Amino acid sequence: MKICIARSERNSYSETFIRDQLTGLSKLAEVYSIHTSRLPERAEDGTRLSPLAFWLLHKLVKSVTGIRNNFFSHYGLKKFLTTNKIDVVLANYGLTAAHLMPVCRILNIPVVVIFHGHDAGDKTLVRAYRSRYQQLFSYASAIVAVSHDIRNKLIALGANPEKVTVISCGVDTQKFTPAPQTKDKIFLSVARFVEKKGPLYTIRAFHEVWKKYPHARLVMAGAHSGFYKKCKQLTESLDMHEAVSFPGILTHDAVAQWMNKSFAFVQHSVTAPNGDTEGTPVGILEAAAAGLPVVSTIHGGIPQAVRDGVTGLLVKERDVSAMANSMIRLIENPALVSAMREAARKHVVEQYDQQRQITTLFNVIAAAKSSRPV
Repeated sequence: MKICIARSERNSYSETFIRDQLTGLSKLAEVYSIHTSRLPERAEDGTRLSPLAFWLLHKLVKSVTGIRNNFFSHYGLKKFLTTNKIDVVLANYGLTAAHLMPVCRILNIPVVVIFHGHDAGDKTLVRAYRSRYQQLFSYASAIVAVSHDIRNKLIALGANPEKVTVISCGVDTQKFTPAPQTKDKIFLSVARFVEKKGPLYTIRAFHEVWKKYPHARLVMAGAHSGFYKKCKQLTESLDMHEAVSFPGILTHDAVAQWMNKSFAFVQHSVTAPNGDTEGTPVGILEAAAAGLPVVSTIHGGIPQAVRDGVTGLLVKERDVSAMANSMIRLIENPALVSAMREAARKHVVEQYDQQRQITTLFNVIAAAKSSRPV
C-alpha cells in the first residue's frame, strides 16, 4: 500500500507526533509525504510539486483572488499522486484535508483526515471552512479525532458519527522511561507559549507553591515566542527569576532527560477565547510514560490521558488556587507520588503506546483503501 502523508509544515518543532507518524507508518507501508502550506506545495525533500512557472502563477492567482485551489496548484499535486500511484492520502489537520479533497476526488483517491485540535475548535477557522468541511465530511473515508472532545465537536459540525474514530497520538515508551525518583522538586512544562497551553496560569500557580516551598523550581521548555515575553515578565514581577527557567526548544532526547530529572509535569490547558482547544497533549503522555505525576486541567483529551487521583491531579480551567494546592499536595505526599509514578507509566503503556496507536491508524487507512470505488 502506498500512503501519502500531508501536513502544513515540514519541521515544526512542536509536531514530533507527525514525524513519529511518518516513521511508524513507513514500517508498515510505502510512505510518501508532502508539506508546506494548507494546500501542500512541496515533497518531503523540499522540491516543488509544480514547475516553477506554475508555482509562481499559483502564487499570483492566490494573491489576487485569495483562492488556494486553482489549476496551477492542482497540477503538481495531481502529477505527484498519480506518478507515485498513491492509494490513500492521510491528511494531518482538517484545513489541509479540506484543500486536498478536491484533487483526491478527481483522482478517486480515498482521504483519511486527522483533526488535532484548533482545526475543530477555532471559531474563526471553523466558520471560514464550514462549507469545505461539509464536503470533506462527505468525501472522507475516515475521520480521526485525537480525543473524544474533538470527536464530539466534529459530529456537532456535521460529521457522520460512524466515520469518526478516536485515535490519540502515541508515545515512544522505550524512549520515555522512568528514572529513580528525584529529591529535587522540579515541576516541568514542555509546551508552546500559546494561550490554550495556559502558561501564565501555570506560573501563577507555581508562585503559590514557591512561597511555601522556596526550594521548588519550575522549568518551562518551548520556543521563546508567543506568550513567552508575558511569561518572562510575570516571572520577574513576582521576583521568581531564580526559581523559573526557560531553556527554549529542546530535542526529544533532551525532553526525556529533563523528565528523568523532574518531580512532576504541569500544564494548565484552557479553552482560548477564539475556541482553540487541545487534543490529547503529547507532552503529558510522554511525562506519564516517564513516570511523572501530571498536574493539569479538565480539558480536551486530558481526562482520558490523566486519571485524576490515580496518575495525576486535574483541576478546573483557570483555577490557579486548585492547581497550586495540587502541586503542594504532591510535595507533601511522597507515598502518593510513588503510587502515581507507577500508575502513570502503566496507563500509558497500556493505552497510548506509539506502536499500538500507529497500528490502529494503519488499519483505518487500510480499510479506506479497500473501500476505494473501482
